[in-house]
Amino acid sequence: MKIAVYLLFLQSLFLLYYSAGAFGSERYMLLIFGLLNFLLAWGIVRGERRAIKITIAYKGVDFFFALLMLMAGNLFQSLNAAIDLAILHDLIGLFGKKEEPMEGS
Repeated sequence: MKIAVYLLFLQSLFLLYYSAGAFGSERYMLLIFGLLNFLLAWGIVRGERRAIKITIAYKGVDFFFALLMLMAGNLFQSLNAAIDLAILHDLIGLFGKKEEPMEGS
């Protein structure tokens, strides 16, 4: 779960950096999505199950669009797709773990 939090913070910083060079409505969209990544990472740190579910859905859609952009020839989206895949893998792995009863107590 720590990997997902670090990567969400990293993507948030990337989006805030890209928004500095953007103009018009693109700047505001990048700022909004950067803030969303930051808030989702903060929710995961606090242990909110709802934040984890929202992050899985959001990053699934983001991964899909990153793959579409990658197929269209935008090679810079490969980093975004790799980060999204790592976040999804880390968060989906949380649901596969079952709590095992402790023996000897």
